[in-house]
Amino acid sequence: MDGGANGEWGAVRPRFHGAKRAMAPIVLKGLALSVVTLGVYRFWYQTDIRRFLWNNVEIDGDALEYTGRGLELFVGFLIALGVLIPLYGAAALLGIAAGAFGPLVQVGVSLLVVILAQYALYRARRYRLTRTIWRGVRLQQTGSGWAYAGRSLGWLIVAVVTLGLAYPWMRASLERFKMRNTWYGDQQGAFDGTGGQLFRKGVLLWLFAVVVGLGSAAAFLGVHYAASQEDLAAGRTAAAAGFFTITFYLTLFVTFPLLNAIEFRWWATACRIGAAQARCDLGLFAFLKTYIVFFGALLLLGLGVAAVGGALFASGAFADLIDFERAPSPIVIVLGLALYLGAALGASALWQLIGARGLWRKSFESVAILGLADLAAAQSAAPPANAFGEGVADALDFGGF
Repeated sequence: MDGGANGEWGAVRPRFHGAKRAMAPIVLKGLALSVVTLGVYRFWYQTDIRRFLWNNVEIDGDALEYTGRGLELFVGFLIALGVLIPLYGAAALLGIAAGAFGPLVQVGVSLLVVILAQYALYRARRYRLTRTIWRGVRLQQTGSGWAYAGRSLGWLIVAVVTLGLAYPWMRASLERFKMRNTWYGDQQGAFDGTGGQLFRKGVLLWLFAVVVGLGSAAAFLGVHYAASQEDLAAGRTAAAAGFFTITFYLTLFVTFPLLNAIEFRWWATACRIGAAQARCDLGLFAFLKTYIVFFGALLLLGLGVAAVGGALFASGAFADLIDFERAPSPIVIVLGLALYLGAALGASALWQLIGARGLWRKSFESVAILGLADLAAAQSAAPPANAFGEGVADALDFGGF
């Protein structure tokens, strides 16, 4: 397939035109106002980010439109809090009243949170779809959020019991449910992927991650036991813990984006809306490259913050922190908090500009759409959904694009 708008079979390939320099002012403004408003502005910031990403995707000469509003997300969040706070309060009181059966109550509450989270994610997807328009036609999502949540919980239990082996079939089942309830106007979606296809594509990486993870844990326990027998636990166990922790996170860092790339290519190729279907040629290392660039920038940011902190220590600005006989002065506390806040905001900005934007661009530009002309007759059929599900997802910290 060539790199132009049309592929070898006359398929239409989306293009993303959002440059980092155009996105940077949105990110900096959003982060600054979120800090000033103690987080309240984040709903408008999230909306601005989505609008930038959506509106810079061009498909066959026409851009996507995102029509969501920050006020909708804020109101949805407040409504969700009005539901969740009494629910959590009732669960706490029930746990106290249950006495010896308190742990069972906690398990029940945990399952309820999982169900609510899946319900919220489904409804949040509905909100985002109904705020997405292409060529004047709105996307839609039907189906019961509670039915999706129940299905998700059942599959999640099976996936945990099978140490993740059932995940491909879980993902295929949930995607079939979501896509058959997805509409572009009056054109219905479908999903043709199978769990077996995803399993065959990702099983080697899964085995690698499991072997490294279990091997690291077993080796660490073995070193700890041997060191304790020789009464040298302090030094050797600390070194072993550091080595195996680094090994574990490096494995996670490599396998996660590789599995994501495999899964996205499987998912995109299996999606259909009406007569239109997609083909995907996303490379195995495409997402990994984005993560490497992001973490490289994060490392440079960390070195910069460390250099500033080191200079302040050398100048004696943080001398109060070393003198444990007296409490640090307010100026020292403010400087420390400013350094921490700057690092956190810098990391968040880097993620939006490099991570989120990069993954979004590579995802769309790896796809070619066949039969797009058959969607020309699609008609909008339903009004936009409310933001309650998005609010619950945000309140439970289960956000996303």
